[in-house]
Amino acid sequence: MKAAIRHLMRNRRRTILTLLAVMIPVYFLVIMFGFANANLRDMFDTATRFDTGHLQIRAVETKATGSAIPLIRDPSDALAALDTVDGIEWSTVRLDLPALASVGERSQTIYLRGVVPEEIEPIGNMAARIVDGEFLTSDSTGVVVGEELAELLKLEVGDDMILLGAHPDASLGALRAPIVGIYNAPETTIGRTVVYASLGTARQLARSDTAATAIVVRVDGVEGPWDTAKLDRAVADLRAALPAGTEVQDWLELIPMIATYMGILTPALLLMGVIFFALGALVVLNTVYLSVMERTRELGLIISLGASRARVIRMILVEAGLIAVAGAVYGVLVGVGLILIIEAFGGIPLWGSAAKMLKAIGMSPVLHLSVSVKETLLAAVAMAGVAMLAAWLPAWKASKLEPMEAMRYVE
Repeated sequence: MKAAIRHLMRNRRRTILTLLAVMIPVYFLVIMFGFANANLRDMFDTATRFDTGHLQIRAVETKATGSAIPLIRDPSDALAALDTVDGIEWSTVRLDLPALASVGERSQTIYLRGVVPEEIEPIGNMAARIVDGEFLTSDSTGVVVGEELAELLKLEVGDDMILLGAHPDASLGALRAPIVGIYNAPETTIGRTVVYASLGTARQLARSDTAATAIVVRVDGVEGPWDTAKLDRAVADLRAALPAGTEVQDWLELIPMIATYMGILTPALLLMGVIFFALGALVVLNTVYLSVMERTRELGLIISLGASRARVIRMILVEAGLIAVAGAVYGVLVGVGLILIIEAFGGIPLWGSAAKMLKAIGMSPVLHLSVSVKETLLAAVAMAGVAMLAAWLPAWKASKLEPMEAMRYVE
């Protein structure tokens, strides 16, 4: 160990170069993990806190219903089964109906979302999103519309809206509802198409006192897409307890676009990691090989004095290992430190077209980077391992030196 440290200090410039070759890939991979997790967390929060919940109980679709969600005629049995499952943090009944909203000569196809206003907070935060008027109450007969729909139909609080229901599993219904509030949606499509009403009002449009399209559920302890084990366990328990004719869908099944994105993200991160690691390995290979070439006579003398070839390999690998471990540790410290500094200042705010684009796909215009201990260890251990593998070839070549030939080597 002392001999390895002494040799590394002998050529500090080369040692620093090799250290950077290990450190930089680890640093960039930690930062990439931070950005990827920021995107995934934002997508997860946007989807599960404003629309899907962690999972939903729905009726099994037995016939084509187009874009409409099949009706659960009476959700009481499903709710009773839900009460028998451990780990459920929250649930609420919801009724989504395709409808035509008409104001004067202007009209727009929408989804009327019937909710229990007092229960919607965990996935809606609607009270904080109201920009004009107020949110619903359970006995309210009015509706709350998004800013985008209000602008499209020239609506203001107090105006009346005619709603024509068109669910294939329900009778045609029509009602007049006043606009009691206007909300700011996290995504423009939602603001243009989703109109909120009390569950009772939505059931009037469906002409049913018990109808629902989903029981929206949140699972205790689930904070991001990485908590799949808890979700999978809750889904399995629910499937065993639910009555016939109902099924469970988790958030990825409800929003397959995000599942596709996650499927693309993992290979992309892997590819970038391979590129960074390959470049780092080439630098390590080159510098260790040059070090061996410069020390040919020294290594030949060591072998001639009785050192085993295994000891020569071990000596060179110890030098490479010290650099690899130090570089990996420094890379993690710098990467994690930068993420902590960014988060201490409130994340990375985006502006202009970038912010508008992120809002359009349901993402926050502020990126909050995060990286797990598992990911930092993965980056550090993988790069250190790659560096050690790169150092093996010159170490093996050094062990094959013939002492007499190495002693005659002229630098």
